[in-house]
Amino acid sequence: MKKPNRQLALDPRGFSLVELLVALAIGLILIGSVISVFISQTKMSRSVVSQSGLQNSENAISALLTPTIRSAGYSGCASLTTTSVSGLVAGGSPPLSTLQATGAFVQGYDAIGTAGSGTTLSIAADNSANNTGASYWSPALDATLVGQVETGSDVLVVVGATPDFSSIGVTAITLGSDMLTVQNTTGISVGQFGVVTDCLKSSVFQITATSATTINHDVGSGAAMTNSAAALTVDYPSGAQFIPLQQTAFFVGQGTGSQSTLMSATYASGAWTVQPLVPGVDSMQILYGTGAAGVITQYVPASAVTNWAQVSSIQLGFLIQGQIGSGGASTSTANSYSVLGTTITVPNDGRLRHVYQMTINLRN
Repeated sequence: MKKPNRQLALDPRGFSLVELLVALAIGLILIGSVISVFISQTKMSRSVVSQSGLQNSENAISALLTPTIRSAGYSGCASLTTTSVSGLVAGGSPPLSTLQATGAFVQGYDAIGTAGSGTTLSIAADNSANNTGASYWSPALDATLVGQVETGSDVLVVVGATPDFSSIGVTAITLGSDMLTVQNTTGISVGQFGVVTDCLKSSVFQITATSATTINHDVGSGAAMTNSAAALTVDYPSGAQFIPLQQTAFFVGQGTGSQSTLMSATYASGAWTVQPLVPGVDSMQILYGTGAAGVITQYVPASAVTNWAQVSSIQLGFLIQGQIGSGGASTSTANSYSVLGTTITVPNDGRLRHVYQMTINLRN
């Protein structure tokens, strides 16, 4: 018996217009959903990456600044405030050149208008040019740092033993001499500053020459931060300690890319060597904990510190920015953040921003 033909008959008319429109609508909805999910995931990924980047910046700031600031004033078995005698010509960048007169190993400069509670700072653009005037800071910015710092950034200068450098034993030193003999001079260079101490007193000087085991401190040209005399003014016995000193400044300056950068600078041979530390820092604000005998009674800006030798703690605040687009679309409405009491206004440029604050107690 012959089987019936069961082939499906096709509708010769095709799809109707309504069916096509419904299919297109469903397709567009599906495509829109996929695009929406993709955009959402992209924004989330960018935000996560930016959050991670901001956290990395915060960790880097803490790791790079804390050891240097915490050890300010350290000079081996004694503090720089232990009967320190500076043999340097005054007039250069403090605190090193004014150590004998002030007994301080910390100096700060407060950007005008950023003195904490109730003050405001407006930043018009990312990575603006450095300010070329000293009077924008209180006290007036040291001439050696003018042109290095962005408007609105506080400046901190500390002096202490060169990081990761152990004390060196003095094997011979003669009162009135222009040199001392040490166990070795590895890592010590001309133009650096050094301190010799017997744990009861200390003398600070500039290194003018070295050999394998000797360090010279000849009289300088009379310029600031050179030696005022070739001989040390006090005597030290064999067995005293020598430690190279480093004067370090921290501030926000114009970076090489599109972002302002947290900088460090070290002073030697009459000039600062500036090194970028952390990019993407809009501003740095600083308050100083002061009080007699190490008991902190108040935190004040640099402009209100009357005795730098009484500073025993430092609070630092930073406004840190993420990558472009990490904070959503840019708008004409500015954003404001509070950093150690100062309200900082920045353009809404689509960058995610965080406020990072830390307190460092000075050990010396």
